[in-house]
Amino acid sequence: MGECILFAIDSAGVSSADVAVDFVEQWRDNQDAPTARIATFFVRVLQTWPEDGSQGHVLHEEFAHSRPLGPLLELVFESGEFDAARLQQLRAIAAHHQLKLFDPEGHVLYLADGSEAGRTPPPPSIPPQGPSRCGISGLRFDGVYESKLSESWSYLAFSSDGRVWWQSSRGRLKAAVAMKSLFDADSFVCVGKYKPAERSFTARLKAAYGSFRMSGESTEDDAWTITSEKTNGSKRYTSVYTFLAL
Repeated sequence: MGECILFAIDSAGVSSADVAVDFVEQWRDNQDAPTARIATFFVRVLQTWPEDGSQGHVLHEEFAHSRPLGPLLELVFESGEFDAARLQQLRAIAAHHQLKLFDPEGHVLYLADGSEAGRTPPPPSIPPQGPSRCGISGLRFDGVYESKLSESWSYLAFSSDGRVWWQSSRGRLKAAVAMKSLFDADSFVCVGKYKPAERSFTARLKAAYGSFRMSGESTEDDAWTITSEKTNGSKRYTSVYTFLAL
């Protein structure tokens, strides 16, 4: 089975999914003692779904490595067991302890009052409606950008509302196929937001396997030199992407 990751957050300042992303990156590797709310919430989660599986194998094996530290707790569940009913149960437990829950894959922050913030908007249509090019950076929205890597192809798509999608494929894809695969946004697709500048952009993206920074500069003929790296500074790559129209 796969895993489903949520974060319990004890912070009054986290009020949106975007803020939650930065908060998780800031606190994920801290070694501080847990806050009182996080500590008691952790105990309640283990009482509800014991690690011995007596109440169902809800907790993923990776949960054993998650321990409350500071104002953050990473929760790892079995995706096949953690259904909508159990999510609502977890939300009720978090609300009782005045905590928020953040779903990084869905980019949703569940607030303690029962409301939600930052639900990911639906993907653009194919072909996208509206402008075909960013008036600031020159990025195009009516196709995908592709780059040939040593053993695969890499694809990028941008939208006019500031979103970006990124993934690799073993083989070369047609533009419409690549765009649909990107917009479907499964756990292997990095999804994020970009900030345009004159003939350039910067972006932050996230997938189930990590968070990334990206920057790009326009060259010519709709080609871009793009550098990406994990937010911890590892896996830095630079490659030239060319535009593939729909």
